[in-house]
Amino acid sequence: MICAVGNINIDWICTLSHLPTCDEKLNIQSLSIFPGGAAANFAVSLARLGSKIRLFGHVGEDSRGREALQSLRDEKVDTSFVIHEKDLSTGLVIILVDKDGQTMKLRFRGANSRLSPNDITSKLFKDVQIAYAASVSIPVATQIAAVSNQMGICSAIDVGEEFTKQSIDKVRDMICSFSIVFMNQLVFKRIFKRPPTLNNIQSEVNGALEVLNVTLGRKGSITATKEIVFETPAFQVETVDTTGAGDAFAAGFIHYYNQKLPIVETAKRAAACASLQVTQPGGREGLPTAQQVEDFLKNAE
Repeated sequence: MICAVGNINIDWICTLSHLPTCDEKLNIQSLSIFPGGAAANFAVSLARLGSKIRLFGHVGEDSRGREALQSLRDEKVDTSFVIHEKDLSTGLVIILVDKDGQTMKLRFRGANSRLSPNDITSKLFKDVQIAYAASVSIPVATQIAAVSNQMGICSAIDVGEEFTKQSIDKVRDMICSFSIVFMNQLVFKRIFKRPPTLNNIQSEVNGALEVLNVTLGRKGSITATKEIVFETPAFQVETVDTTGAGDAFAAGFIHYYNQKLPIVETAKRAAACASLQVTQPGGREGLPTAQQVEDFLKNAE
């Protein structure tokens, strides 16, 4: 069992000719509405790959919350621990997508804002092998790492751009308390104050940290442990929408890591998951099954 902690949202995907500049008015070419949230997308990705997955977060008692939870249950994600908030709306994200698949996001946190360290207990992580966090605060992340450590289970986190606005020293300490960390190249630069080279990334594998993954966009990713550091190139696909690519990569990595695959093969399959995701609109439409990953890799050889 893997447990994901974080946001549960509804996404509005607005397709535009280009991303807007200040005071510019643009017509939306198409509007699609999908269930979303980084932790929720991660959970769905794992479920499709075949992992047993539990999702924890907060939703409002509204139509958006009911829609979000039903979509998760349809994917066989365990939502029994989700907390329903009577006085807050379910989270909403408006995602602007240009013709090249690049995005800009506007976020309303809503019920997601109620997630607190007090929510993170040993009961939540019962029968869990890996606890994963996405888009959570430093106090919540710290509690996830602490409870995971007490229970002797693996902990993982996606360190998003929101962490770069916090105390960098606290963020670095928090990162080193997790077993597996994911971040993109921009976040790495802002936190560690240097470019994401092979040597620079491996030098940050300290403390409890066992694996540091830094995604490089269209160039692929770099994975580092204390023993090995290597680059995984991105697969060449037609990009429709980059929403959820990082969630797909993290889910793919966690799924195959939990299956004890060699780390190079694990990263390769994570890259395949991300590549398949960006070929479809929305944060979930392109999320593959394990068989689709293997077929994709076979055709890519």
